[in-house]
Amino acid sequence: MFFFLKEEIYIGFSMEDLAKVRDILNQENIKYTIKGMDPSGQWVGPGTVRGNFGSFGMNSNYEKQYSVFVKKKDAEHAKYLVHRALHT
Repeated sequence: MFFFLKEEIYIGFSMEDLAKVRDILNQENIKYTIKGMDPSGQWVGPGTVRGNFGSFGMNSNYEKQYSVFVKKKDAEHAKYLVHRALHT
């Protein structure tokens, strides 16, 4: 699937919330992809942020950021489902 045919419907740091999002999308048979990003693993100068500065003082709850993408045709319904799953 081409990236421009997808829309981001969720961005967050919580694995619990990500599990809720995945569960509701699976229940509704909406196909999705997940992208995970670890900002402390990004390269800065001669090494990664964590390698250069260590991890002291970093909140482990915010180490990884997760994004969920669905096809654009499913995005509006998926956003509704995600909102309902996370806020009720």
